[in-house]
Amino acid sequence: MIDAFIAAVQADGGQAARVPDAAAARTHVAGLLGRDATLCFWSGDPVVMSIDPASLGQVTEPATALFGITGAAFGVMPTGTLVLTYGTGCSRATGLLPDTHIAVLPADRVLATLDEAIARIYENGVPRAMTLVTGASATSDIEKIRITGAHGPRRVAVVVIG
Repeated sequence: MIDAFIAAVQADGGQAARVPDAAAARTHVAGLLGRDATLCFWSGDPVVMSIDPASLGQVTEPATALFGITGAAFGVMPTGTLVLTYGTGCSRATGLLPDTHIAVLPADRVLATLDEAIARIYENGVPRAMTLVTGASATSDIEKIRITGAHGPRRVAVVVIG
């Protein structure tokens, strides 16, 4: 199921990789960031914090960061969709404003269907907010000219741990 999820992310133009543990995830994310990256991250997500994102670049606000690192409540296998929920230390702006959104999630959070993901989220009550992310932000004008990044990140990368 993880391989199909990664393939779906890639088919929609995203980058995706599976790594064995948090140390390998940190190394992979560092490679995505490059040198002297400006970044923001979810300080309220234990999976994100396990890669020590503050040490990977210059931490700044989402509006000025080139990279936003989030977790994900779930990944949905057939479409490569990320299900994001928000709360303390997990701002919507982190995955929306930077040019590149990097999501880090454990392999056991990749599910077979969106219905299953939504049902699991609502088991714990109604979330404050929820976003479904399938690939980079894109829009088209009346002439069907596709513009990437007009309303959100131009690039999406997913790192699956485990």
